[in-house]
Order: sequence, then structure tokens, then C-alpha cells
Amino acid sequence: MGSPARRLERVLLGAIIPLVFLISITFIDNDFVIKQCGNGICNNYIISIILIFLTVFLCLVLLVLKYSNKLDNWFSKELDIEMRERLNSEYHETDVANLGSSWAKMEIEHLESKHGEE
Repeated sequence: MGSPARRLERVLLGAIIPLVFLISITFIDNDFVIKQCGNGICNNYIISIILIFLTVFLCLVLLVLKYSNKLDNWFSKELDIEMRERLNSEYHETDVANLGSSWAKMEIEHLESKHGEE
């Protein structure tokens, strides 16, 4: 499959491309009317500005996700197969059957480090 970060990139691109298309049609035709202006108050420009800011924000999130490690805690770049193998190995390490031997090893390491003995 892919990594969660790669799937998020595809979702962001799927949101950014229609927004860019909508904004470009708005500026080409200059006919972006969601509702008619009444009493001299027109919210159409505010909506187009919000769409522009939303598109810029999504583009920034996409760039940060792709070229930096700041979002790695939320969206892993590790492939699903690798993640599944890592989680299975961690599961087997922390299995209840190995708990006694793991506890004994940890206690021996603690005593050796504390007292400097072997």
C-alpha cells in the first residue's frame, strides 16, 4: 500500500486541485456569486478570500509533510508492511510469556549498573 503520510498527500492534492480550479474560474469570469448582494453588503469577496487562504494553508501543510519531519509524530512515513513487522516484533518482545525473563534481565542490568558487579 503506502505510508499514512503518502495517503495524506494524496488527500491534500485531491482537495487543493479543485480549490485552485474554483479560484481560477472565479478570477477568469469575475462571476463568483454565491448569493446576491443585498443592502450594499456583499460576502462573495470574503468567501473567495477564505478559499484562497484555505488553499494556501493546505499547500503549506503539504509542503511541510513532504519536505520536513515536523509531522512525523502524527503521520508516519513508514510503509505499512514495515510498520506491521515492527509492531509484531514489539508485540512478541512484550509477550506475557517472556515477561519473567525480561524482568530478570532488566533486574540484572540494573544491579550491575548500580553496584558495578557482574
